[in-house]
Amino acid sequence: MEADDMPGGPVAGAERGAEVLAGRDEQLTAIDAALAGIAAAGTSVLLRGGPGMGKTALLKAAETKARDAGLRVLRMTGAEAESGLPFAALHQVLWPLLDDTRALSAEQRDALESALGVREDMPPEGFTVAGAALTLLAHAALRRPVVVLLDDLQWADPSSAAVFGYLRRHLAPLPVVIVGATRPTARPGDEPHAPEESGDAEGLPGRVIDLEPLDERQARRLLRARHPWLPDTAHHRVLRAAGGNPLALHELPVQIRRAAPDHPALLAAPAAADGTEPFDELPLGTRLGSLYEDSLRALPDSTRHVLLVAALGGSFAQRVSVLRDMARHAVTTPWTEIRRRIEGSGLARFDGTDGTDGAGRAEGTQGLVVFHHPLVRACLVHIASPAERRAAHRLVARALPAASPQRITHLAAATVGTDAELAELLHARADGMAAQGGDAEAAGMMARAAGLSPDPATRTARLVAASGMAARGGRLRLAVELLAGAEAEARPEQPEPAAPYAFALAYTRLQLHGDPAPSLELLPGALGLLASPEGRDHRACLLEPMLFLLLVVAVYTGDERAWNAVDRHAGDATEPVTLCRRAWAGPPPGEGAPGARAGAAPTGGPDDVPRRLREAVVALPADRETSAAWLLLWTAAALDAVGEHDALASPFVRHHAYVTQAFIESLRAHDDFLHGRWDAALAAARDGARTSAAHGYAFNEMLFLQNAGQVLASRGDDDALAALEPLLGQAARERNTLRAAERLHGLRTLCALAHGRADEAWDHARSLTAPGEIPPPGPWFHLSLVDWVQAAVDSGHRPDALRHLRAVRAAGAARASAHHAFLMAVAEALAGEAEADQLFEAVYAFPGAERWPFPLARARLAHGARLRRRGLHGPAAARCRAALDTFTRLGATPWAAQAARALDAVAPGAGAEAEAGPSDDTPPRHPLLSAQESRIAELAAQGLTNRQIGERLGLSPRTIGAHLYKVFPKLGITTRAGIARALKETRERETPAT
Repeated sequence: MEADDMPGGPVAGAERGAEVLAGRDEQLTAIDAALAGIAAAGTSVLLRGGPGMGKTALLKAAETKARDAGLRVLRMTGAEAESGLPFAALHQVLWPLLDDTRALSAEQRDALESALGVREDMPPEGFTVAGAALTLLAHAALRRPVVVLLDDLQWADPSSAAVFGYLRRHLAPLPVVIVGATRPTARPGDEPHAPEESGDAEGLPGRVIDLEPLDERQARRLLRARHPWLPDTAHHRVLRAAGGNPLALHELPVQIRRAAPDHPALLAAPAAADGTEPFDELPLGTRLGSLYEDSLRALPDSTRHVLLVAALGGSFAQRVSVLRDMARHAVTTPWTEIRRRIEGSGLARFDGTDGTDGAGRAEGTQGLVVFHHPLVRACLVHIASPAERRAAHRLVARALPAASPQRITHLAAATVGTDAELAELLHARADGMAAQGGDAEAAGMMARAAGLSPDPATRTARLVAASGMAARGGRLRLAVELLAGAEAEARPEQPEPAAPYAFALAYTRLQLHGDPAPSLELLPGALGLLASPEGRDHRACLLEPMLFLLLVVAVYTGDERAWNAVDRHAGDATEPVTLCRRAWAGPPPGEGAPGARAGAAPTGGPDDVPRRLREAVVALPADRETSAAWLLLWTAAALDAVGEHDALASPFVRHHAYVTQAFIESLRAHDDFLHGRWDAALAAARDGARTSAAHGYAFNEMLFLQNAGQVLASRGDDDALAALEPLLGQAARERNTLRAAERLHGLRTLCALAHGRADEAWDHARSLTAPGEIPPPGPWFHLSLVDWVQAAVDSGHRPDALRHLRAVRAAGAARASAHHAFLMAVAEALAGEAEADQLFEAVYAFPGAERWPFPLARARLAHGARLRRRGLHGPAAARCRAALDTFTRLGATPWAAQAARALDAVAPGAGAEAEAGPSDDTPPRHPLLSAQESRIAELAAQGLTNRQIGERLGLSPRTIGAHLYKVFPKLGITTRAGIARALKETRERETPAT
């Protein structure tokens, strides 16, 4: 990218930045492109790498370029000490904006101020925090574009991390860029104090760029640029010890230079390969943190202890006034001497004590101790003895207000052995956090309460409770560890209380392994326990989650044990449970006609469930997440109405880990498919399946692959559909998630129809469902109805189609939702007699028919063929042309070919012309881009925004942005302005000379 392409003129120091950040060209280019395009569209970049890999340096480079370009910068640096406090990281980002909250509604303002601690007497108002944060950023960006820099995201509390993810998903229309930096997901051998779910940020939207170690050429370049004084004889020693880590390449030569007077051998060539090198004695995983060990140990004990307090105490302890007061109580050294030592060490600085950063710029960091690098803080903790760490935590606890939740956390860290009273405090605090929807944070606190509990039974119970919180908060790996701990404590017995244990085990096994067996084996009995006197304490928090989990399992397995358990306890449950059960399987036995489970509508009337769903959504509490919202979201999924109730997903973006957000995204991807946003659906499905597989979440991977299969089958991609067989077919049958396997079988019918293979389609259809038979609770039976009927009609089995439709009509399937009714109307039109135009006209007149473009286009194609056979070529051509346009937009190539042939039959040449696309006036496809990328690039070259392009192509702005991210490197450009130039140059090269 040219410096002049940046808004505001050239970027000062660009050359210097390129030299210092050797080997980081890709990252700098991505940041430059995001900043350059900020006025056109918001976006995000996530830098992922281990300690010392240059993440903070890249963020500093981004800050310099943003400020030089006149952009507003908001910053956050995650702190381990604050990682369990809801919204602590968000507080850092939004605090400078709270002086102007005029754009917020009263509800949003109250929720945000409560979350950020401005209102101490009110709990945070759940999902409104994310919306309020977005509104506040949008309001600030009206004056000038905003750049949000998020450093050390791995330490951000889950609540803030989820809000950041929500912001990244909604950036497209805003002049806001988010650049984040995080460490990779913790793995065996990583630092033991790293959060178990540190990978959550990696599963959120936005471009993720991994920072790999520098190769030898890049490392040598950096070493020579930063340390030209280093003798060649010492280069190999430094390169080997640094291992391509940029921070080590910066810092090792400095240490060598300091030590050289006493250890001249450090400047010589290294000894034999098996000789002991500097730092080789450090254990794996601590080398970078220990780069500062000598400097820290050189400090007086009192100074190092004060720095340790600042490192462990987070932003509270880093306030100069607070740290000074704690130092006076902990050490005898005068504060002025401690400050002089800290500043002289270069390990930390005192920033903004006069209200500025030393350069006259107000930064909102008044009176803070700022570490030279996060590794200084890590090294302080690493080299401190357990007793020193406990003393520091104790000192911070004493300084905090008695009512501060941080105080309890630090007391727990300062305690050795057991402490029943402190364990009770932690238990109560964890319960309070969970009651406000903060299960993710509450799990860690409850686990610590278990560790402090002297009584084995109480310890086991708290481990079980913590595992349930972790499961509900999406921290599945932590839940598994806690379950293992509870089982070890209880051995040889089963952990108690049994009901929470059963729920946590069933949920983690389903999500991680796709295994519904524990749900089927344990949850029916656990529900019985909740109904007993012994289970009353857990009933309020577990009844709806258990029934929700059983309903999901029932839908995907069809197992009667799940349905029967739901039926036994649904009567004692809430309206959301009843609605969810009705939506998926009709009224319980005895409440409706025989066979009601086969998709029958409830007895309250045709619009009973949709109407009651709308009422239940309105009745949801606004200040917290509830299990009822999950049940209502799953109800909306049964009605194919997730898009109509998008607000239901909002409560879950606030704090949940990737596993939870992936479930929601899979439902949204299905909604995109139904409404003709196929590119968006397929992109989300593939990305979700890939990310879920990487995280080891088998169930969500299956959901995403099922969504991908729908698009692939609709587009007639036989090979890609067949590739799904191992996971959606064989594995699903092995796991007993039979409905997923049946859905894949049904998609084979659709794929065969796309290519006109009617007999093959009929074989698939009737092997799945016999004519006139309605399967037991078949969750996606209605989605295959049009395919089943068309396969029967096209293969010469119209009587079977009519018999089948009579059975479906009698079961009341059309009354379940508007989409159910529309598909029934399309199926009846396809099965109607040759001159039954009124059936097709009923399809076209159906309210909102255009919402479901694929079945509508199929009806138009079938109608056009019938009109042609009757010699009505004019109306036939209109129907076929409309179908062709829709199929072409959807990328349903085989269906478009069918429509083009039908159009040719009534208007010779028209089909071939339409299928071929626009005339020679339309630019040809770029040789390096896909057809879709070429269309998007051409529109972007015309100056259209992502939103305008999306409206034209039927895609979301986020999908357009994702395509453009791929287009930029293919065209060799870094700005949006370069697209038109690159396309023009390509056309000029390919135009033959005349």
